[in-house]
Amino acid sequence: MRDMDDWAEDWMDQARLTLASAEEMLAGGLPTKAISNAFLSMVYAARAALGGVERDISDLEDVVQLFLTEALPALGLSKGNQRALTIVGELYRHVEIVRDMEADPLTAAACLSDARGFVTELESKIGPSDSGLE
Repeated sequence: MRDMDDWAEDWMDQARLTLASAEEMLAGGLPTKAISNAFLSMVYAARAALGGVERDISDLEDVVQLFLTEALPALGLSKGNQRALTIVGELYRHVEIVRDMEADPLTAAACLSDARGFVTELESKIGPSDSGLE
């Protein structure tokens, strides 16, 4: 059986990879994909923070809601990062799901900046698997 810290580290690895992909999408002139990947990187980081939650998590909304209600209160994130997941998630919903908004490079860059800050701060709060932090 895998150590829970290894499991969380796998989610953080995925968050970092997806964040790098968002940066590439923005540089490549694909703002919609950049917003999508920025949001996904945040969801993966949030999933890492949830640890071994023993509930069915079937979609992105489940991760976001569990993170906001269970993990966020204990993490002590900065004010900006406390709101970032919700804000970027709402933009993601508008450009990818509802499609009532067109992504532009400026908005995508702002989402990417929020995602970068969120993933970085969250990683510092939950720590790498070999640090002994929980």
